[in-house]
Amino acid sequence: MKKYLIALASASVAGGALAQSSLTLFGVVDAAVTYTRGSGDGSAHKTQLTNSGNMFSRLGFRGTEDLGGGLSANFWLEMGLQNDNATGFPSNSNNQASGNGPAGVLSFNRRATVSLAGPFGEVRLGRDYVPAFWNTAIFDPFGTGSGIGANQIYFSGLGGLVAPTGTRASNSIGYLLPANLGGFYGQVMYAMGENDSLSVLPNTLVSNKHDGDHTGLRFGYQGGGFNVAIATGKTRYASGDLRVTNLGAAYTFGPSLMNLKLTSEIYTESKGATDGKGALIGFQLPIGPGEIKGSYARYRLEPTGALRQPTSSKLALGYVHNLSKRTALYATIARISNRNGAMQALAGAITMPNRASSGTEFGMRHMF
Repeated sequence: MKKYLIALASASVAGGALAQSSLTLFGVVDAAVTYTRGSGDGSAHKTQLTNSGNMFSRLGFRGTEDLGGGLSANFWLEMGLQNDNATGFPSNSNNQASGNGPAGVLSFNRRATVSLAGPFGEVRLGRDYVPAFWNTAIFDPFGTGSGIGANQIYFSGLGGLVAPTGTRASNSIGYLLPANLGGFYGQVMYAMGENDSLSVLPNTLVSNKHDGDHTGLRFGYQGGGFNVAIATGKTRYASGDLRVTNLGAAYTFGPSLMNLKLTSEIYTESKGATDGKGALIGFQLPIGPGEIKGSYARYRLEPTGALRQPTSSKLALGYVHNLSKRTALYATIARISNRNGAMQALAGAITMPNRASSGTEFGMRHMF
């Protein structure tokens, strides 16, 4: 990652103290050729050039100012990119469906925060990851990319990709524990939907003044090759609250086992009268300049009173070959199986209920 540092030394009017600032431009450009197909009468396949198969493409700016006494002021502005078609991603202004922006626009939809950090930890204000998403991002071997190997729980769940607070929350106040607690870490967040006190659902008298209000927390420990964290979050809606709780764990073996890393996640959620449960296991194995990774994930919807519980599972295997510290080639194969009426398909494909969907992906990723 290339840094552009601006060193500023200026005497303050009050005390003549010196302040040091830095500005960093960073980003990821990721593109892949992807083929996906479904099965059954009425199914469809698709070949496409996609983005973000290994890591989400992005462009960002971040900076920090040393305030002295161990304090620093920081900012972070980061936008998502669809480099395959030169468009961006909209943000969400109020953690509700009504706050979704128009498709294709460039916005700082990923993160937009200003913060104060010191020995006490860090206080962040703005748009940021909700605590529960961190476990999905960290304990999935395929990370936060959107390729065909990406987390089945996140992409098909109630509180995942499609939820306004499934990944990030706007209008948030967050606190992160300091890094010197012997391996313990944590985060709490409160975010506001910002509806006024007289706000009601359209064409009703039902109050929605708290719609979009989100609370979340995460606590974990990392040390000796072991990393474990539990997180939970709740977003209030008059039509039914969204609740997400997950537990993630990983263990990295030593050189004698080639630094093999095993990962796992257990996930429960609910939205109104519908529950969902999921689990993931995976691995990452360094091989020379590259890495082999694989995962198996299973997700089940549990609607109240339903006779069947739609269930989907995904098996994915991938290889990343690092040409340098910043550039990599990658390939992934994946297959989704469905039962009890589920019809999940890999991106771009259409599959019939209880049938499978499979795909392949070849791509290149560059970080700067």
